[in-house]
Amino acid sequence: MGINFQGNSVINATVGNYFSILGIEPSEADPEEPKRIFHMGLEGAGYFTMRQAEKRFPLETADGLIGAYFEGAYGDWQAQLRMTHISAHLADGSSGTAIAYSREFLVLRFGFVPYQELQVFGGIHYLVNTIPSLPPWTLQLGSSYFLPVNYSLVPFAGFDFKWKQESSNNPSFQLMLGLALNNPPESYRSFRFYYAYYTGADARGQFYNQAVTTHTVGIDMQI
Repeated sequence: MGINFQGNSVINATVGNYFSILGIEPSEADPEEPKRIFHMGLEGAGYFTMRQAEKRFPLETADGLIGAYFEGAYGDWQAQLRMTHISAHLADGSSGTAIAYSREFLVLRFGFVPYQELQVFGGIHYLVNTIPSLPPWTLQLGSSYFLPVNYSLVPFAGFDFKWKQESSNNPSFQLMLGLALNNPPESYRSFRFYYAYYTGADARGQFYNQAVTTHTVGIDMQI
């Protein structure tokens, strides 16, 4: 859940959540044994772009996804398998020409969390079905780090790197710097303020084959 403000009077909004429907965490007879967790659930989200026009903010694009995921952890290691459908649309505030855009993909990710404040992850994305027809593979690498301080505001940083076979605008790279509010036991689940720099393929489905470079400031929240 979040909203951010981009240059050229653009506002991006994300509305969605993950819903865990089954979780298994076996009790450990030996506290020295690595912790084991498994759960599965559903995900749903919408991504919206608006642009200021005088005193209005007409909606330009609307992308939506729905899917299922399976996750597990063993000690410091994590794994995730996602199966997701996504479609992308132009709204009535856009003057562009829409294309047919729909795809289903599989994502396999692995994460390493040597301590609570640091996560490193990598993954492979595969397009199972796509309109328009596109090469299927994407590689991903990223990390996030929350400074281990006991304050109301916790500084954090993260990056995400993608190489997409579907795009001639490679790689796609995002850097995020921000502050997490209230420092709960897991800072990455808190209310966050951030600045983000992005360069690479446009993340909006209707413009996937265009290159963009953006600077945004925004807020994210967990519910």
